[in-house]
Amino acid sequence: MKNLITLILALVSAYFLQAQKQTDSNTPLHMLQPAYQIPYGRPDVAGITQVLETVHTYLDRNTFPELIDKNTRHPVTDYSKTDGNTIFKPGDFRLVSYEWGVTYAGMLLAGEITGDPRYARYTTKRLKFLADIRPGFVAFEEQEPGVRHTFYSVLHPHALDDCGSLCAAMIKAQKQEAIPGLEPVIANFIDYISNKEFRLKDGTLARNRPLPNTIWLDDLFMSVPALAQMGAYTDDRKYFDDAVKQVLQFSRRMFNYEKGLFMHGWVQEMEEHPQFHWARANGWALMTMVELLEVLPADHPGYGDVLELLRRHIRGLANTQSSEGFWHQLLDRPDSYLETSATAIYTYSIARAINRGYVDGQVYGPMVCLAWNAVATKVNEHGQVEGTCVGTGMGFDPAFYYYRPVNVYAAHGYGPVLLAGAEMIRLLKNHNLKINDSALMLYDNGSAHLKTWKFHAGEGNKIPGTIHVTPETTWSEEKGYGLLAQKIPIAVTRKVKNHPTFTFLTNDQPFAFSLAVPEGRYAVTVTLGDPAGVSETTVKAESRRLMLENVYTAKGEIVTRTFITDVRTPRINPTEQIRLKPRELNYLNWDDKLTLEFSGSRPALSSLEITEVRDLPVIYLAGNSTVTDQEEEPWASWGQMFPRFLKPEVVVANYAESGESLLSFKRELRLQKILSLIQPGDWLFIEFAHNDQKPGGNHLDPFTTYREELKFYIGEARKKGARPVLVTSMHRRRFDESGKIVNSLEEFPEAMRQTAMEEKVPCIDIHAMSKTLFEALGPENSKKAFVHYPPNSFAGQTQPLADDTHFSNYGAYLLAQCVVKGIGESVPELAASLLSDLPPFDPAKPIPFEKFRLPRSIKYNTLHPAGN
Repeated sequence: MKNLITLILALVSAYFLQAQKQTDSNTPLHMLQPAYQIPYGRPDVAGITQVLETVHTYLDRNTFPELIDKNTRHPVTDYSKTDGNTIFKPGDFRLVSYEWGVTYAGMLLAGEITGDPRYARYTTKRLKFLADIRPGFVAFEEQEPGVRHTFYSVLHPHALDDCGSLCAAMIKAQKQEAIPGLEPVIANFIDYISNKEFRLKDGTLARNRPLPNTIWLDDLFMSVPALAQMGAYTDDRKYFDDAVKQVLQFSRRMFNYEKGLFMHGWVQEMEEHPQFHWARANGWALMTMVELLEVLPADHPGYGDVLELLRRHIRGLANTQSSEGFWHQLLDRPDSYLETSATAIYTYSIARAINRGYVDGQVYGPMVCLAWNAVATKVNEHGQVEGTCVGTGMGFDPAFYYYRPVNVYAAHGYGPVLLAGAEMIRLLKNHNLKINDSALMLYDNGSAHLKTWKFHAGEGNKIPGTIHVTPETTWSEEKGYGLLAQKIPIAVTRKVKNHPTFTFLTNDQPFAFSLAVPEGRYAVTVTLGDPAGVSETTVKAESRRLMLENVYTAKGEIVTRTFITDVRTPRINPTEQIRLKPRELNYLNWDDKLTLEFSGSRPALSSLEITEVRDLPVIYLAGNSTVTDQEEEPWASWGQMFPRFLKPEVVVANYAESGESLLSFKRELRLQKILSLIQPGDWLFIEFAHNDQKPGGNHLDPFTTYREELKFYIGEARKKGARPVLVTSMHRRRFDESGKIVNSLEEFPEAMRQTAMEEKVPCIDIHAMSKTLFEALGPENSKKAFVHYPPNSFAGQTQPLADDTHFSNYGAYLLAQCVVKGIGESVPELAASLLSDLPPFDPAKPIPFEKFRLPRSIKYNTLHPAGN
């Protein structure tokens, strides 16, 4: 018996030993997890955003737009009294270095892509500071000529490092928001680049160090982007000509066509030129070409040459990327260390080249994702960038480059990380990247398929690829675009010094612009403002979705704002479509174009760019008349106010409709339409009760059939990998004698709360918040949140409107704030996509009606929406 037990134990042990042994016969070995040194796969937009926010926080806290007295260390706040003892308040980095020009540009791009105004504010605050202190130092020089001071390099640049990168960033900033007093700085910098920097006989920019007649590859970036930006800013072709000449003449001397790499330095008197392919200098060259092509007119004779050179360079760089995603300090020498700043520059430049269609995203998309994943590991918890080579001169031996120190205070890494992260967000939004058979693949070369339309107000300067819109550009099916308005807007043209003619459209009534587009999601970027006056613009999309609210610009201030909107059709598949109600057939939400409405006390629309986007998280809304995009005034819902509170990294698709219940929403195939589109990671917000409690064919019992239907919606969303969120319905306006809200929704809100708890899904409790809100307003003031209007408030309205279920713009806005508050408290994954500068909201202390300003749309209808 003992021997038998021993034999059995031996057989069992052998079996488990064999089971643990992974062989070709028992294991799909190709599915084993590789031991990657850095994270592998598709980067996450939220993760990138977190990196950007960490870097911004660190830099904002440690770079000061302030002056102090170097002896007393006291602040100097009267800029007219600056002198030789006045210095910048020391921080971790200098505000007037070429590295910080890159950082300023990176902050601007991060703000543009994320929609977070803190990034652009970082740049404009510091550039405004530089403009403000300039007159004081000019006056000091007149009193004490020849005395050096802290602002000397700005007034008297003596190298391209002093001016080129800063100049390019300043022009970019001016395009977004005009900064008074910055124009003389820009003019001085451009004058130095164009007329004062040393050049070879053929006009190539050069230096006389470390040897006479030396060309530094770095100088491409220290000059060409500024020249290119100035060409676009002034519409003066001479700047484009010089920029192209520099790129081509540098490349003839310094580009190794066999390797696809640039050498760092070239000396005219040398017959042989040392081939040290320093990573960061190659990054500056790559970034130069990308930024030049972005503004260079496509008909410029040098455009094709620059584009071909860019492609050759990217091919060369692709061959030298390490397995860890980084590039080496010397690109073709894999025993040199892995360097962060160059890797970040390549990440930005190649991602931008993909997004702009210069190179094939299917070829280079996975490579650039690997690069970003590597860069992200070098941003520490404090927001500091690790692994960046310090400032580097030119060397003619390998040891010089191999042993350059790295330091978190090397300023060269911060701007590139900001640029790379922002451009990667754009790439991920526009392209379908996913794992197939363990490898990351880009499945649509989005740069070839995603379309962009650019419109500019007035005739003005002819900008390549841009359609100019005048008051005569009215909508037509043949053109597929144009203005819609009862009163056509007027075009106002301003003459601005050192700037091309600036034209904007304005009107004293709302006006709209439509563009025929297919179903999809679109990023809309508007340029707003008036160089000679104030402006205030509100933008709504489709059926009055609030996208931008009362964007104010001071005199001379020009701003850009981006939002994402949804364009849809009823079609589900070739044989099925949503069963629209007759009144929906003419809604803007369901036509075959994107319509944008511009209104406000003085709207000023200068330009409009509309771009298809993909792979953005979508928030689908399923609900009734309290959620839907109400087509006409004076009716409104929280769903159409909701987009105003979101960053342009997520899109709202509002499929709610008046009169709907959980059953009718399915029966009319509205849920089926959502399920045909919804993707893993998307959200489905579900709010029903008002019509479900009514007797009839759509009636549900709160604790049985209502909960069953909610669970069905939740289950269908989860089958698609989407994330359901339940939203309790708000109260109707019914008060008791003591001024307290009476619950007219019976047990439906509690049934939803219980379902959320049981199914472990977030629940946004508008029912509870609306009770607090309406009681805070009181029986009389709460009428302003609902559709209560005396006769003749609208043309043809002979009877009073007194609706205690449906909301005015004011009420809908307050309820949207309730939803936003609920997201912050209950949906943390989505809370990161809320605008970061939203004021706190307390339902017990709502904004008074008298302080709420939202322009009405021009369409109105006093017909009561379906539902009650």
